[in-house]
Amino acid sequence: MQEGRQTDMIFSAWDYTRPDYTEVKKKINDCKIKMQNAISYQMLRDAWLDVKKEIEYMEYQEEIIYIRHLCGIDYQYSLEEIEIHNREEPPVYALRDECNMIAASSGYRNELEQEFGKQIFAHIDQHRAADHSDSMRLQSEEAALKMQYRKLMAKDRRDDEALYQVFRKLIEIRCELADSLGYNSYIDLGYHIQARWDYGIKEITGFRRDIQKYVTPAVADIKAKGIDFGQPPAIAGDSEELVSAVAAMFKDLSYETGSYIEEMVQKKLYDLETRPNKRNMLFTCCMLPYERLPFIIGNYTGDGMETGYVVHEFGHGFAFYTAARKQPLYELHRSSPAVNEIHSKTMEHFMFPYLHMFVGEHKREYIRNHLMQQLENLSYRCAIDEFEHLMYDRNMTRVQLCELWADISNRYIPWNRISLEDIQQGKCWPRQTHIVESPFYYIQYDIAQISTYEFYLKMKSNYEQAWSDYMRLCSEGGSKAYSELLETAHLSNPFIQNTLENICRPVVDELCSLL
Repeated sequence: MQEGRQTDMIFSAWDYTRPDYTEVKKKINDCKIKMQNAISYQMLRDAWLDVKKEIEYMEYQEEIIYIRHLCGIDYQYSLEEIEIHNREEPPVYALRDECNMIAASSGYRNELEQEFGKQIFAHIDQHRAADHSDSMRLQSEEAALKMQYRKLMAKDRRDDEALYQVFRKLIEIRCELADSLGYNSYIDLGYHIQARWDYGIKEITGFRRDIQKYVTPAVADIKAKGIDFGQPPAIAGDSEELVSAVAAMFKDLSYETGSYIEEMVQKKLYDLETRPNKRNMLFTCCMLPYERLPFIIGNYTGDGMETGYVVHEFGHGFAFYTAARKQPLYELHRSSPAVNEIHSKTMEHFMFPYLHMFVGEHKREYIRNHLMQQLENLSYRCAIDEFEHLMYDRNMTRVQLCELWADISNRYIPWNRISLEDIQQGKCWPRQTHIVESPFYYIQYDIAQISTYEFYLKMKSNYEQAWSDYMRLCSEGGSKAYSELLETAHLSNPFIQNTLENICRPVVDELCSLL
């Protein structure tokens, strides 16, 4: 592992070196032997932490080139490097997991839990990779198919048949992977990957039912009014002006957010420009674990609503930045998506008092559009989630997939009717990239949205308490389970009866008052 830091330079000057995977495996294997032969807590602990350092630095190098790839920089070279990463990673992670299991089953587990917390072992269980050749092969094939899907989606003219064939193959590979790991179905494996320890299919099904009952009709009624939700223009004429506005907001919010944004701007840890080969319509936040810094990616076109998307990603970055300076292990710098999305979505609401810097006199229009957009997304994401629970049928044809999506869509988002012709031609199965990139992830935006609304309501009644709870949640990272993190931030459990209705009703009322 190299020790040189690059954080005195702007990101574009950072070096990338392809990880020496043979050397990484050798070093981790040496650590494994040390752990097996450890005769003291200190010996086992130090070897275990050395494993983490090797993985952390490997992922850091990989993330640099992945960021460049997403940004369309050195596109062909970065693409080739990522394909190499995808082939080389599975055996490295399998070896890492062997070390983790030695730690988990050792006589020093209690000492490790006392020093690092119990959640690290839940994290280990979540991320255990398959340690036999067949499952590693399937994981590599899955990664290659995801890359192929990205290439097809990036084309100006999309080939529906080619996309479907990749989609079909992904379903087959994932079902095979679940079989190889001894799961009853890929749904069970998907829940495991998403760390669903505090809730399961029963709770998710009830959650979708409540959204369909309380949110879908409200959105349908508003849609029926035929209101023109035009996009408010942004003040910022280009991405640098937008970053200046974000920086002013973050400096005013708190000392912590001010320190964070100063470092982000100084090292130019963002790319909001549009360019050839850059992923279209992408707003995301990447994490650089070794340097404990985030990187923000977006495609800013001057749309007023896009300013919120950028603040959302800077919110992700702030939470990671904060937890990385509080939590001792890099695995605990992030939580599950159901928590991580609270960080970013709530920052969008902390943005509301600063909207004059982003959309000028269009503040009311922005808030109206924001509330409408999020409520509408609650229903849409539930539709996607139900589709995901039913799509892992190896015998379903392309037309049957379209019929399934049309039926689900009509129930959750009836304002988006799908034509019979599109169904019969197999054109309407959803192209939501989360289904391909991170199965069962998407619903967690909705789960987080309920907590975000609760934060928003708290801001109105006790802003200081809301900010204090928010900072505490960010600082905890992934050091606790989902339900424990909710308690830490004084948030309600979205799966408890009446919680969703009680939180969503005042938001719907506010939206109606703005129409």
